[in-house]
Amino acid sequence: MTIGSGVGLFTRLLYFLVPLLAGSNNIAYTEISKYYTIIGFIGTMASLCFAVGLLLLIHNTVKKNNVFHDQFPTSND
Repeated sequence: MTIGSGVGLFTRLLYFLVPLLAGSNNIAYTEISKYYTIIGFIGTMASLCFAVGLLLLIHNTVKKNNVFHDQFPTSND
């Protein structure tokens, strides 16, 4: 989840910076669309990483809560 969130945050930053860089360097629209396609693909992969991490967290949390044996000590009376 951390990797997905970090990369997602980075792609949001790139979405903000690409128009600024394109305006200052007079980059053609076709070139900018290539950058947006690459950034969008990376953002999609980051979202998938986050979703897989969230599902793993939910699975492991539910799995831990279902184990009731050996939860309480047994008495020797």
